[in-house]
Amino acid sequence: MRVDTFSKGWRCVGLFVALFAAMASSGQERGTVRGKVYSKVEVDHTGHNHAPGEGREEENWEALPGAYVVWKGTGEGTATDAHGFFKLTGVKGDTLVASFIGLKTAELPYIGQDFVEIPLGQGFQLNEALVESQGPSTSVSLLDPLVVQSLGRDELCRAACCNLSEAFETNAAVDASFTDAVTGTKQIRMLGLDGKYTQIMFDNMPGARGLNILQGMKFIPGEWVDQIHIGKGAGSVTLGHESMTGQINVALRNAEGPERLIVNGFLNRAGRYELNTVSRHDLSRKWKAALLTHGEWADRINDRNNDGFQDNALSKDIVLRTDLKYTGDRGMRGEYAVTAVTQEKSSGQLPLFDQGREGLWFADQSVNRVVASAKTGYVFPGDEGRSLGSQVSVGMHDQTLSFGPDRGYVADQFFARVNLLYQRPTSRGDDLVWGVNAKVDQYGETLERTAAFAAPDSLHTVGTGRIDRNEMTTGAFMEWNVKRERWDMVLGLRSDIHDTFGVFVSPRLNARWSMTDAMTLKLAAGRGWRTSVPFAEFAGVWASNRAWAFPDADAADGFRGLDPEESWNVGLNFLSKFTLGYRDASFSLDGYRVTFANRVFVDVDTPGLALVRQGYSQSESMQAEFWWDWSKRIDVTVAYRYVNAVSDYGDFVGYRQDPFVAQHRGFTTVAYGSKPDENGRQWRADVTFQVTGPQRLPWTYTNPEGYQRPEFAPTFMTGNVQVSRDFGEGQQIYVGVENVTDYRQVDPIIGVDHLAPDGPTPSTEPLFDASLVYAPIFGRNIYAGVRWAFDR
Repeated sequence: MRVDTFSKGWRCVGLFVALFAAMASSGQERGTVRGKVYSKVEVDHTGHNHAPGEGREEENWEALPGAYVVWKGTGEGTATDAHGFFKLTGVKGDTLVASFIGLKTAELPYIGQDFVEIPLGQGFQLNEALVESQGPSTSVSLLDPLVVQSLGRDELCRAACCNLSEAFETNAAVDASFTDAVTGTKQIRMLGLDGKYTQIMFDNMPGARGLNILQGMKFIPGEWVDQIHIGKGAGSVTLGHESMTGQINVALRNAEGPERLIVNGFLNRAGRYELNTVSRHDLSRKWKAALLTHGEWADRINDRNNDGFQDNALSKDIVLRTDLKYTGDRGMRGEYAVTAVTQEKSSGQLPLFDQGREGLWFADQSVNRVVASAKTGYVFPGDEGRSLGSQVSVGMHDQTLSFGPDRGYVADQFFARVNLLYQRPTSRGDDLVWGVNAKVDQYGETLERTAAFAAPDSLHTVGTGRIDRNEMTTGAFMEWNVKRERWDMVLGLRSDIHDTFGVFVSPRLNARWSMTDAMTLKLAAGRGWRTSVPFAEFAGVWASNRAWAFPDADAADGFRGLDPEESWNVGLNFLSKFTLGYRDASFSLDGYRVTFANRVFVDVDTPGLALVRQGYSQSESMQAEFWWDWSKRIDVTVAYRYVNAVSDYGDFVGYRQDPFVAQHRGFTTVAYGSKPDENGRQWRADVTFQVTGPQRLPWTYTNPEGYQRPEFAPTFMTGNVQVSRDFGEGQQIYVGVENVTDYRQVDPIIGVDHLAPDGPTPSTEPLFDASLVYAPIFGRNIYAGVRWAFDR
């Protein structure tokens, strides 16, 4: 919200304050959960008057004192008394975990019962509650007012998942696609909008943003990831103002993991090899450390569609991370990490690899990045729920990109962020959080271009030279988590001051209403804003000979005439958990509308030109998802998503559908797991299929006949299949096939397949374009790998 509408923002503040007061006066104490834990004992009837084998091992259950009962994922809980009873004040989740040394840990879904009974044994049902079951590999809480889907290690192991950008192949909420037909860079979309509008965090710290917005997820290997939490809606104000469609928080493996060493090796048909390790080290009673390493090599030349261009980029990546954990004696906690990245990628016309580059089109990329982060917290002794925390991150990012013999983009970014938080409970059991934060971004962008293609004189095309851009934002925020028996509400408000654009006020609301113990309706609404870095965010456009044009390419402030992007996100989510055929099942239905007053996007409907526009844009999405634990060994997920995303292309054109966004998408997964033996060995099989509906393609009808493409891409289906063998906890080998249907986009590059022998080359053809990609390029890809945990 800009400074010229600041008075409207304060009216919103007043409305939120009134809501705060109303909620505070109408609530009641959150419920108490009581229960009892049992253990199984065997009753031996030897010598009794039974037929041979009859009743010899009759099951009997007795109270278990000293068992631990906690809310899953929180560590908050208690121990059972001498009679096996326990009492938990306040509901902190939707799953109870009971454990005892020497017995098998059990999980009990909590759906509002006042009294629960949890037996620890080999798994059976008591009072219609399934105590021990594998459960879904993804979960959504009935009790959390935020709409967050959590993906555990089981879900991540259902596909190759070599890095974070490939971790959503089995998830219906997030799309992953290639930016172009040359570099192999992947991007994500949520709610029909680019991944730059999703706030991506690593361990609740800033992740992929700025110059790193596209490459950032590739620098996180899948084996480093412990969990992924996908949130739809604007989310929490405590994490910043840049969340516009949702938030993705990646919880990385750290020094508190159960394994001393994890080794993961991977290779595929395309000639890609990876080696990842995670090792844990106890330095002292208070300090623990983890070292995470990643190495990737891709050195095989592939041209399966015979267009004269490499299908996959040749690459060398090295990523290192060290993670330190401190646990003090008097409430002090600390997490400190340093991550370093170096990457080299090369792709383009095939002769360049063995005959030089003279006159050929190529794409080279070099990235060097270092980030340090520190999280320190203090919990007040004897004052449960009251704490202080700080989050600090600082880093630098350098990258050099070359496209063809005539164009280059060299950029660097220095960034720093400080976030201070204070949390305390209220007398009614609610939580209050408030804090301040500041962040700095310093960009330097240099365009190197020795041969420019013609563009209309009326457009502000970008020439050579360096532009520096410095930004500083300071802000304050407050969040109230109102907790009641049947409903919760998270009310948040933050105000930020940008040193160039002034004041922005961002109110946010997340609410939950439990219609029944197993049926929830959630509401999310909020405002977000961000500043754009178009050259980095639309990197796929570089895979062409298009000339860039901005509203004001010569602006002195480095923003080139672009204002910050601002959006409202409003959505509803319905979630129901039930039994079908005596097996667990769930159904969710949600709808979101994201509205921009001034979204930044690239208009590529004019051949040879990349026109950066800013204007009204809107995305409406609806998703239905059904999960069913069909049998003890098989679970099934079926989902459908509809998206209608449009943008304003100017006075003479009006609104058009956003390109490369499918309005209809279908999704299904089937997961099978055989019965584990006494050593935990079992077979697993996972199958995923997606049907992608038509997508609008950029206009090419004014091109010469051989350079034209259809108005819409055809409907197509892709699928992934993986079979794995578990040899024990954390020990697995796997083999799989990506794109098992072998669907490939026909003629993905314009300006190559129809060139005359004595005509222009891709490096001199103004209409050359490898950025119009809507489907896979490589086709069917076979892979294999091993994951092995030592000293678990």
